Amino acid sequence: MKTLLLCSTLLACNAAIAAPDFDARITAAKAAVATRPGFIYDTAMVPAIHHALVPCVPKGNDPARGGDFVLVADVDRSGRASNIDVRPASPLARCFARTFAALTLRPPPLVPGQARYPVVVEMLTKP
Repeated sequence: MKTLLLCSTLLACNAAIAAPDFDARITAAKAAVATRPGFIYDTAMVPAIHHALVPCVPKGNDPARGGDFVLVADVDRSGRASNIDVRPASPLARCFARTFAALTLRPPPLVPGQARYPVVVEMLTKP
């Protein structure tokens, strides 16, 4: 049992070291959106974001009851999202993260040498 706990702790520490900080990922994604190609790409993602959110909101419920959340992800040249993180991880946010991960988005505006494109979805569900 102690070995299992130590291994899981080491894996968690390694993941924390290897993964960029959540706020840094938001900053990188916002910098990408600040470019003309990034703005066009971000705008084109709106229908996909809507498509991913709809199944997560139970019928007859106000989506604002799910609370606000922020999702960050990396999109590869084939339009597949990976390295998805969402905070806070409310039930609505976790559902959105799962459905967003299942989507195939349009290919992002990668620059030469760039393998993945940073995206951020800030869901403000309260009026």
